[in-house]
Amino acid sequence: MNFYIKTFGCQMNERDSEKVIGILTQNGWRMTSDIKEADLIIVNSCAVREKAENKIYSEIGRLKFKNRNATVVAMGCVAQINYEKLSRVAHIVIGTNTIDEFYNIAKNPQKGVFIKERMDNPDYIFPHTKSVSAFVDIMYGCNNFCTYCIVPFTRGREISRKKEAIIDEIKKLIDNGTREVMLLGQNVNSYGKGLNYSFVDLLYEVNKLEGLKRIRFTTSHPKDFSKELIEAMRDLDKVCEHIHLPIQSGSNKILKLMRRGYTKEEYLEKVMMFKEMIPQGSITTDIIVGFPQETEEDFLQTVEVVKTVEYDTSFSFKYSKRPLTKAKDMEGQIDEETKLNRLNHLQQLQAQITQKKLKDYVGRIVEVLVEGKAKKEGMLAGRNRQNIVVNFDFRDNIKAGDCLRVKITKALKHSLIGEITEGVGND
Repeated sequence: MNFYIKTFGCQMNERDSEKVIGILTQNGWRMTSDIKEADLIIVNSCAVREKAENKIYSEIGRLKFKNRNATVVAMGCVAQINYEKLSRVAHIVIGTNTIDEFYNIAKNPQKGVFIKERMDNPDYIFPHTKSVSAFVDIMYGCNNFCTYCIVPFTRGREISRKKEAIIDEIKKLIDNGTREVMLLGQNVNSYGKGLNYSFVDLLYEVNKLEGLKRIRFTTSHPKDFSKELIEAMRDLDKVCEHIHLPIQSGSNKILKLMRRGYTKEEYLEKVMMFKEMIPQGSITTDIIVGFPQETEEDFLQTVEVVKTVEYDTSFSFKYSKRPLTKAKDMEGQIDEETKLNRLNHLQQLQAQITQKKLKDYVGRIVEVLVEGKAKKEGMLAGRNRQNIVVNFDFRDNIKAGDCLRVKITKALKHSLIGEITEGVGND
């Protein structure tokens, strides 16, 4: 039996799809890239923006047209909140908290809707596919209820996994060749509430594991981002010098309407602390333009924050109304043309900053964790500790998982080119 899977959305969705792949392959199924060969078609959906949600329905229709005989499974965030609508186009609907249902699907795909508000066992260790870098869930859900965000409704309330389950999972990954882990949570900084254990505590424990070379994590909420976490990033040798810290807006008025829980000044103070304590660190962010009541002045304040911080990369989007959220009913909705103009302005600015930051690497020697073959023929690819893709010359004696010192020779639009130097080490 063959299955085809297509994933939309964030790293959490990527990890959920990996769980599904692991469950099915362990039970004798084979993953195929040819839709016509598939007995089971799985679409993992994203609901973070209206465009992403609408795309799910058209994608299911397109895939069904290519293979009318397959059983279609819709899963993910759209499935969690719009299961009735999805059940009219998909045979099986699986919510974010019922991925374990795939154990039953693997044996006998039964049509139906499988939705729960909370997962039965958050500490359960789902299978992984073998890779040098692996996602590890440390918590599920979110308690923040930002006024634009649907995640608390699609992923549920916050719940942390016990550290013993996380450590056990990482140890198994290391035994199978993983050398880098990405610790996942909607707000990793609030990990451990109710367990009398903090995210910083967890980082110290994971850093002790032999055989592991790197630790990354995402996402950090600015209101909970602390000096203690920055100190841990500075002092723990395996924790990479990269932080994803979503600002969303540079206007205090808009931040309050978003219910983000911090001011621009508080955010910048933490960013400058990070830069001072970890000068070689990189910072990326998320930004929403055109939030209700955002004036041109509010937008220009966001532009000023981008110029001040000089993010290595920013992920910027037009505000999109989401069901169940407070912002969709706010007064002062912004027209699409204005949102698009602001988005273009911001993205052009960020492209210039990103190019400048990448060019600064030329001539430097960086540590690269080899991930495998590059898209360009005859080259290998990996990432430096700042999470930037580096392509470099192929050598027969190099394998995925090796750490190399690479001298950067050229900056591309989103990545770097380099040459291997002797030895292994840090920047």
